[in-house]
Amino acid sequence: MSRLYLYAIVGHQPVSPLGAGLAGEPLSFVAAGDVVAVVGEMEDPPPATPEAIRGHDEVVRRLAEFSDAILPARFATVQDAPALMEWLAATAVGLGEALRLVAGREQMTLHVYDMGGPDMAPHTPPPSAYPGEPGARLEALGPGARYLAERRRHWRQKERVPELEPLRPRLDALVTAERVELRATPPLRASVYHLIERGRSAEYRDAVEANLDLVAGVRLRVSGPWAPYAFAAV
Repeated sequence: MSRLYLYAIVGHQPVSPLGAGLAGEPLSFVAAGDVVAVVGEMEDPPPATPEAIRGHDEVVRRLAEFSDAILPARFATVQDAPALMEWLAATAVGLGEALRLVAGREQMTLHVYDMGGPDMAPHTPPPSAYPGEPGARLEALGPGARYLAERRRHWRQKERVPELEPLRPRLDALVTAERVELRATPPLRASVYHLIERGRSAEYRDAVEANLDLVAGVRLRVSGPWAPYAFAAV
């Protein structure tokens, strides 16, 4: 029985060639209703080395170039083909909702540090995308329960970072959706994920930089644009 490495969920089967995956394997589709999984055959998840994680993101970025809506999968998600099909069928409605949210959009990440942390600097991998987590296995629960558990984890009631409140009105015109993840790794206090229209990352960065004087008590660093890892339901 073949095992599949999941790279992303997309809304429609792209017409452009998919190319190869991070291990050089050919990419293919697994479809269920209106959602399509982009996969490659891989018996075991790769080790979470920087090179492998960058390779995963490079594949996701390539897929995003010809996919208006994309939900990146977590690094090292490997599943048997029948179980993946079952999961896709059970979660198609929720995945469709998430795809509509991210369509035509990309992610910017605002890292919030305690004073004395790093200043703003571009293009650092988003923590939610590259934490070095173990490969995501989906066998433990039934497909519906797995999906609901992931939805609760990813779409839980957002946390607040009070220091950012003066900045929020200056970003409202750019930000479509927000997710906040508090961190327990000082000096990093929180990662704030913002969904914006594709192509507006420079405007976002400029808006943050122009209003740093409104933010007291913390330091900020912007990274992106990224595929919408923090807004994916997988």
